Parts: sequence; C-alpha cells; structure tokens
Amino acid sequence: MHCEEIIEVLKQLERERHIPFDELMATLEVAFANAYRRQMHLPHHARVQAKFNPQYPYCFRVFAEKEVVGLVNDEYSQISLDDAKRIKPDAEVGQMIEVEMPVEEFGRIAVQNALQVLIQRLRELEREHTVKELLERRKEVIPARVERFVGSKVLLSYGRLEVVLPERHQSPRDVYEIGETIRVYVLEIKTPPTEPGREPRLRDVKVIASRTDPKLVEGLLKQEVPEVASGDVEIRAIAREPGERTKVAVTSRNPLVDAVGACLGSRGMRIQAISNELFNEPIDVVKWSRDPEQFIREALSPARVNRIVFTNPEKREALVVVPNHQMRQAVGRGGVNVRLAEQLTGWKLDVRSESEIARGATESGIPSARRP
Repeated sequence: MHCEEIIEVLKQLERERHIPFDELMATLEVAFANAYRRQMHLPHHARVQAKFNPQYPYCFRVFAEKEVVGLVNDEYSQISLDDAKRIKPDAEVGQMIEVEMPVEEFGRIAVQNALQVLIQRLRELEREHTVKELLERRKEVIPARVERFVGSKVLLSYGRLEVVLPERHQSPRDVYEIGETIRVYVLEIKTPPTEPGREPRLRDVKVIASRTDPKLVEGLLKQEVPEVASGDVEIRAIAREPGERTKVAVTSRNPLVDAVGACLGSRGMRIQAISNELFNEPIDVVKWSRDPEQFIREALSPARVNRIVFTNPEKREALVVVPNHQMRQAVGRGGVNVRLAEQLTGWKLDVRSESEIARGATESGIPSARRP
C-alpha cells in the first residue's frame, strides 16, 4: 500500500468515525512498531518507535531508543560511544539517542498488517474518543438518542456511551420515543480513578443528564442564537418551572445588537426552535435592566404593569399594580408567571389589580399569586 493510500484510508476513517486524523495516525504508528518488534523478534524491553514518513519507500521509519555506554551488555537497549558518535557526533555516555532500524526485511506486508490492527481497534478508539470528548463537555448540552426505558429512567446513547436520564430530571412535557434524538444537559459524569494519562474505560463511565435544569435552556440558546454564542448577547438570569414556563433575561454587549430580537429571531423562529425542543414549553425572553422597576415590568411580561411601589427595599419587596383585565395574565396559571418573575428579579412581588387597590383590599382578601 502506497503512503498516499494510507493517508486516504485514515482520512476516510476520520470522516466516518469522527476520530481525529492525528489520533488514528498515532495508533497506526504504535501498531507498526509492535508488528516490527514481533517480526524481528525483539525483546519487550527494547524501546521501539515507528514514525510515518510519506517520502520514505516503506512509509514508516523505525527507531530504537538506546543508551550510550562505554561497554555494551545489551545490544537492544544500549549502543557504544563510538557507534553513537557516528549517528550523533556530540553524543556522550549516559545519553539516550534514537537509532534507525532497517525495515527492508520487514517489507510492505507489515503496513497491511498494521492497518488491520488499526481497523480492529477502531471500536475501542471510537469509544475512547467519545469518553474524552464528553469529559471535555461537562456542563454542556449534547444530542442523545433515546434507546430504551428501564423503570422510570430513560437510557440514551451519545456515540457508544450510555447516558442516564433519571425521572427527577425529566420534564412533565417530555414524551420520548425510541430512536428519536433529544438534547440534554450533561449534569454529572462519574469516572472511576485511573492511572495518570489513561482515559477511563467506557463501561466504567456513568453520565447523568437533565431535561429540567435551567442551564439546558442556556445551552440551547447558545446553540440556536449566534449572538449568544459569540458573547454579543449575555444571559443575565434564567427562571424555569419545567413543563410550565421559562423566563430568560438578556442584555446586549454590542450596541448594534438587539438582545431580545436576536434571541427571538426572524418571526420568532429561533425561540420557537428551542420551545419545540422542550415540547412546546413557553419561553419569555425579556430585557435585563439595572433599574429594578424596569426589570420587574419586563419580568412580568406579557402582562402590562401600571405602577410599582417598593414597599420594603431592604427586604426587596414590592407592590405591583396591574390593570383589572391583566390580573390573570400577570399572575399566570397557578401563579407561575409571578413566581418566575420573582426568581428572575430577586424581588418578592405582591401583584394586585386596580380594583383591589381602589377597594383598599387587605392582603388576606387577595387571591394568592404563589403556591401555598
């Protein structure tokens, strides 16, 4: 097999298996070195290394690392000072140098054998790469395929890695079908202790995912909204009741970018894509403000607010007065809208209608806007 053919095979594997070319080449070099060691009957303590070289007739050059000594006792790991100086004129006793080994006897058939070893290791390589990639993506949103159900748990797959979605991290809106791909937030990755420099084995890695964490929405926004991914739009706060509603407060770091408009997208297509991923969970995107009054008004949207009275600024308590016909919308079903507004702003909000204020209603006579 010619060197160009080897490169093309590795590039094809890189495209199909999503394993970096350099990683494939490194594995092939190790396979070639091991094959050379076996065929040339070298002992295990001989330090042999293969390096790919497309300009070389056999595509690979093989080197043995040897110690420069005054008297050679082991030809496989030692080299005399005189011989070492022929390779490296300034060589000194005690140094380690690379001695090129002959590969003519080894032959081109060894390249074929090494490629076969690589192909046999592909599944293991793919698994190792998946684990490495996932370990780098802690606390991120990933696509995962629904594989099966075990009790109340949903088992997903990410590449060849199993991902567990516990019941407590499933949204009430979610409906899972085997074979479909959903996006989940990587909540936790449990790996057993391993030797330094070694990746944990696939079967020993336990991945816990979530569909309820507010950071799932943050991750989806980064994936769907380029301005969020680039940092032009910053997410300042997220409040979520999974399956009910989510509120996101955003601000722009770029005066030319409308933060809310960027998140919504043309005709609301961007935020709708995120809502669809969450099985049509409503998502409100509001403008963050340093001004508490303005931020509270934004947070209670889509309801309109007439006025806000800060009844106890130290305890961050405020009275919010809304038009009579806006009361239901301000409070939300089961009080969800006002609860999320409180989470988003950090203020305790007492929402009342104009008619309640006019009647001088007491707090005990006002329907609660929060869960009991």
